[in-house]
Amino acid sequence: MPSEGSFPVEDFITAITSQLDRVQDSLRVKAVNRPLTYALKDLALELKVFVEMDQQGKVRFRTSGPNEAGASTVNLGFTTITKPMIEENTITMAATRSPSLQELGMAPEEQQKLERMGVSNLAQLNRLGSSAGVQTISRLAEVPVDRIKFAISQGQPQLHGVHPDGSHDPTIGGPKSGPIVSVPPRVTPLPSPPIRTTPPPSSGSPAKTPVIRVPIGSRRLNLKGNNLVGEDGPPAVRLNDKSLEVLQAENDHVVVDLPQAESGTLEISLPNGSIESFELSVDQDAWAPGGERT
Repeated sequence: MPSEGSFPVEDFITAITSQLDRVQDSLRVKAVNRPLTYALKDLALELKVFVEMDQQGKVRFRTSGPNEAGASTVNLGFTTITKPMIEENTITMAATRSPSLQELGMAPEEQQKLERMGVSNLAQLNRLGSSAGVQTISRLAEVPVDRIKFAISQGQPQLHGVHPDGSHDPTIGGPKSGPIVSVPPRVTPLPSPPIRTTPPPSSGSPAKTPVIRVPIGSRRLNLKGNNLVGEDGPPAVRLNDKSLEVLQAENDHVVVDLPQAESGTLEISLPNGSIESFELSVDQDAWAPGGERT
């Protein structure tokens, strides 16, 4: 690093700890032949640097040049920490998958103000809001209430559609001359107005449950949407009150195992507690997307 350059504090500490991790890994290899060896217990550093803060509010260090007076003395001490201590004092891995403030549409200045309160993603914003309230967050962070409410609304899980994929068992029904996905799609027109899982307040008749047509032998269901993975994990999916295993989970795409395709009620519990219901219909020679949301 050139003497005239500056660097963020977190980059410096991360670089040091990364090199210490490599030392630890090499000790593990060395222990194969030498059971007794030596390890680093604590590390202390004394830095002569100029402490600066950039326009984004990040603290940076700049090393002092030759004969340059006025540098501050910064003492850093490194010690060991175990996995239980890490898990107790840091956010969960599931929480790190939550949409960031930038993805929620917050401006850089708003992100900076909320991060000073320990909020860097939707999961942390929801947790703080449930205990302190949106009004309190707005007052302490000096961010307008409507901007915080907008960010929370942007992070709500949305299910756009459920589709069977091309994974099927060729020994169970269906044509054996080729994969089911080669059959031209037959799209069922969507009803209007948009499908709802509950009837509108002004309507006295129940809403029509969306139908998902699944070819015989299908082994997976694909869920498409936004923010499908919450702090507690992916959606819970049940077919005829039997839980289905989630094979893959991303914020916009979830793959569910379908060990035995059978007709019945499919219920998807989203991370915010809402439940989407569909009617699963097993059809030997049909391939229709179904389950679309508008």
